[in-house]
Amino acid sequence: MKEKLLNNIGLKLVSLILAFIVWMAVVNISNPVITDTQTVTVEVRNPEVLTDANLTYEIDGRNTVTVSYMVRTRDSSLIKQSDFKAYIDLQDYNVTGAVPVTVEISDEKKALLESRGEITVSPMVLHVVTEEMQNKTFELQTATVGETEEGFAPGVITLSPDVVTVRGPVSQIGQINHVGVEINLDGANEDFTYEATPKFYDANGNEFQTEDVTVEPGIVECQVSVLKSKELPLDFEVKGNVAEGYRFTGIDCDVKSVSVVGTKSVLASVSTLSVVDDKLNIEGATGDTTVELNLADYLPPSTSIVGRESYVVPVTLRVEPLASKEFTLSLDDVQITGMNSDYDYSFSEDDVTVTVIGLQEDLDTLEDTSLQPSMDVTDLDPGVYSAELTFQLDEGFDLEGYTEFQVTVSLKENGPDRATQSETNPSGTAEETEESE
Repeated sequence: MKEKLLNNIGLKLVSLILAFIVWMAVVNISNPVITDTQTVTVEVRNPEVLTDANLTYEIDGRNTVTVSYMVRTRDSSLIKQSDFKAYIDLQDYNVTGAVPVTVEISDEKKALLESRGEITVSPMVLHVVTEEMQNKTFELQTATVGETEEGFAPGVITLSPDVVTVRGPVSQIGQINHVGVEINLDGANEDFTYEATPKFYDANGNEFQTEDVTVEPGIVECQVSVLKSKELPLDFEVKGNVAEGYRFTGIDCDVKSVSVVGTKSVLASVSTLSVVDDKLNIEGATGDTTVELNLADYLPPSTSIVGRESYVVPVTLRVEPLASKEFTLSLDDVQITGMNSDYDYSFSEDDVTVTVIGLQEDLDTLEDTSLQPSMDVTDLDPGVYSAELTFQLDEGFDLEGYTEFQVTVSLKENGPDRATQSETNPSGTAEETEESE
């Protein structure tokens, strides 16, 4: 038996080798080795290396790599993305920012891959960009949205805390102009407490968000007082007198009233906001004067202007020069009152010149028919008198004067006392009788 096994030993070895080669060929043909890939997200390990150095970081570009490997065709479906772990270790960080990528394979899949050839990763390094971190303190500002119930307005808003600390990359902290909280007043008619999240605003007042910046604390408690409100018209008190030949024509102010908040009892006691200030003085003025006044300075105690700590407005005191205008009136148009039916009345002139003073624009609209001249002769006995006229001038006009003339009062020809009057005063005038005496 032994001899039979050893006979033709060489031929038998060759046959065995050929059989193995044929077997390998058949296996490779029916189940060949192929190259496959998986896209794997890169993890970051040991980030505290940079954070402890007060640095923040980010991967420049994509944070995935492509893992290439060789596997039998029949086994390719067994390999999943989750079988690989790709990571960079920030302990390997250097000034160039290039950190090598390491790939690990799960233990249960190593046998399928490691014996087939080299496993490669692309890219082999990732670039890490760092930036210094900054802490900055901001005083919180408040903004309101919505409207309180009609007749109410927000009073004092107290924040707890009123200061927050913001931490983030220097470049992003630099974009923050201020930090504020937004409070919803919709329908409020009593004091309330509101929790708000601080928000970031740029220099234009636009809100923006960033994931890399944190704020501490993240919640701010807002205590909002809601007070009764009342609209108060402005009442300016002007002192002094303008120069001769000028007239104070009023006050120009764009703001006619202010909305004031306070307790119900205080608001019930006021109907106007009285503005009394030494700046409102027109003594000797010959032209307009503009002053700036802070309306908050004239508020009643325990009140405030809605939504404002101060309210500065320009106020103009208008002063204009006076002008004059002459009118020629026929004395026939003078209304005479108190006439005696026994007397005749005559004037020394046919007409009279009347001078009226006022503002030029008002004088331009004034007609002579508006003057309505009149004379009262109730107490005049026969004689010659200096006439006294009265006029019905509208407010804003003053009578500067009129030309003098005389009115003569005489008995009618057939009057009952004509004979007696002739005996005592043959000339027929009271003045002549006095002169003769």
